[in-house]
Amino acid sequence: MATKTDRLDMRLTTEQKDLLERAAAISGQPLTGFALSHLLEAAQDLIESHQRTVLSLQDGRRFLEILEADEVPAPALTAALRRRRARRA
Repeated sequence: MATKTDRLDMRLTTEQKDLLERAAAISGQPLTGFALSHLLEAAQDLIESHQRTVLSLQDGRRFLEILEADEVPAPALTAALRRRRARRA
């Protein structure tokens, strides 16, 4: 397990802290453990939802058809890809 050396400080209202302390007590966890586990879970969920695209069955089939097609890319798309590669270099 990695050594925990970094810190995260937050300012809360009294009501916010009371709410978190109450929830932590109900869950049987110390406040910091409760807060950390829920922050990490929320962060992971947000990142996953941002990186994932869900398609309907019909859209998924159409997407695969497009990927498998032997068509030449549009000139504008090719130019955009060249510009992007140039910016990254």
